[in-house]
Amino acid sequence: MADPQEARSRAKGKSFLSLITDVPHLISQLIRAEIELLKAELVSKLKAVGAGLGLFIISLSLVLLALLLLIFVGVFALALVLPLWAATLAVAGIVVLAAVIFAAAGAGMMARAKSPMPDETVESIRRDIRVLRGDK
Repeated sequence: MADPQEARSRAKGKSFLSLITDVPHLISQLIRAEIELLKAELVSKLKAVGAGLGLFIISLSLVLLALLLLIFVGVFALALVLPLWAATLAVAGIVVLAAVIFAAAGAGMMARAKSPMPDETVESIRRDIRVLRGDK
């Protein structure tokens, strides 16, 4: 919303009829500005949630891969008494560690995004309504 002092100084030179005819135009400008703010805020929050979900999906994929590797460990351990199973177990541990890192990063991104509710826009609209009603 524009600075109230600036609006008052511009309004001093206009007639009452001119000011009244400007009201619909100003209200439509305000509505357009609020809609643009709403869009920008929603896009920002949805991008953060999408990135967090993407990292979480990567984490789940890595956990499944680790489980598969752990199954291979069991097969190799039973089939052969060789150091091959130990190497496979180490790789599975590394995959699990990577999965935990991706899960933590994804959870952190989703936690920072909070809720998808456009709080700033809603509060701005409430302020605009209070101003239009004449409330302080």
